[in-house]
Amino acid sequence: MSRAARNLALAAVVAAAAPATARAQPLDEPLQPQIGSESTVLPPGVDRFKTPQRFAVEVRFGPYLPDVDGEFDGARHPYRDFFGTSQKLLSQIEVDYELWHRFGTIGVGAGFGYWSVSAPSPAASGGQLTDDLSTLTVLPVSLSAVYRFDIFLERNRFPLVPYGKLGFDWAYWSITDGNDQIAMDGFGGKGRGGTLGWHGAVGLQLVLDFFDWEAARGFDADMGVNHTSIVFQFTHTDLSGLGRPDRLHLGDTNWSLGIMFQF
Repeated sequence: MSRAARNLALAAVVAAAAPATARAQPLDEPLQPQIGSESTVLPPGVDRFKTPQRFAVEVRFGPYLPDVDGEFDGARHPYRDFFGTSQKLLSQIEVDYELWHRFGTIGVGAGFGYWSVSAPSPAASGGQLTDDLSTLTVLPVSLSAVYRFDIFLERNRFPLVPYGKLGFDWAYWSITDGNDQIAMDGFGGKGRGGTLGWHGAVGLQLVLDFFDWEAARGFDADMGVNHTSIVFQFTHTDLSGLGRPDRLHLGDTNWSLGIMFQF
């Protein structure tokens, strides 16, 4: 082979290898599919987000009507007679610690809520309603085991994540009179106490990252927030004392809507 031919062959080999070299990705960098490409599926086990994910914070709001009259089996309905039957807003915050990220996410969560309802107070004599208000306030505290089925989110960017919760509750309650003092029952008893119970919940998490995956990645890099989601939750709460008698019943079955950050 002549020198010119050898030089031409060498140039052709170099030219063919150059695009492949330009396209090669350093071995120490994670796979990063281009947004908008035909395939956005990563191999199993490859994380899309760089920062560790250990916590979740939820803030939820929903209607609530405690089953105070349920303990009387229809014979009496003091709550309905005094406060009515309308639902009031229950506000809740929950913080989860995520323990495991293999087949979905498993964690434990602690929650706190606030709920209240008011009605005109009756006069001390005669029972006529006054302009003063009596208020029932409930402060529920919960401890939950949480499972989120987020496999398709992490592998395929599918933005819907179903989840479930199961746990125990304790609720502090108090009733104030028209003077904003703890009400008395006439026998020395005070209108306040606590009720134990349990809850079960199912929900759906809509991950907002899918609107702009690159912005979500930047939010993670700058603030450490892996996912931002809208959550819808359906909860059954049995706050009747876990078998203990003479406890104010405060349970309900309700839905709630809120926002969640995972980081």
